[in-house]
Amino acid sequence: MNEFKCTLWPTGEVISLNDEETLLNQLKKAGKKIKSSCGGCATCSDCMIVVKSGEMNLTGQTFEELRLLGNVFHITKERLSCQTKVTGDVTLDISAHEKDSTSAKKKPFKASSGPKSTTTILKKKEEVEKAVRENEEKSQEKPSENWYRHWESAEAEDPSKPKRLGGNKKPKAFNFNNNDSEDKD
Repeated sequence: MNEFKCTLWPTGEVISLNDEETLLNQLKKAGKKIKSSCGGCATCSDCMIVVKSGEMNLTGQTFEELRLLGNVFHITKERLSCQTKVTGDVTLDISAHEKDSTSAKKKPFKASSGPKSTTTILKKKEEVEKAVRENEEKSQEKPSENWYRHWESAEAEDPSKPKRLGGNKKPKAFNFNNNDSEDKD
């Protein structure tokens, strides 16, 4: 078992890592809070870390990691700590995990006002029953005379002329006798 140095960014703390366990397990043993809802099975991508330096000293991406993150590691420098082992000295950024764990404890929940937020409107039982009755009354009303059974009114105007609805038109036959496309000698 080989031991390697891992510098944690931005604090500069140096911890010792081995090459047999994944980064997720070793960072948790070192007392670092790394989120992981799947328990290291590579299905959640919560344990994502950013490699600041030493990316050559990490094992290659597994199929599961490529499935979740794609093949853009050379751009984003993001890896799943549950799928990554070290083979040399590295510098890792785990500040996203520390921020989320401390901010969740200090700040109360606040609903976002962005486009993804939804609002729930609570109504009293009487208001709901009134709205249901109004909808039932509207559904039982007869539609306006202009629209109600409008197809019958067109036939009543001139019964000898069949009504054309615009559908069921036969396609025109393709003309194979086009002399313009033939080569002339």
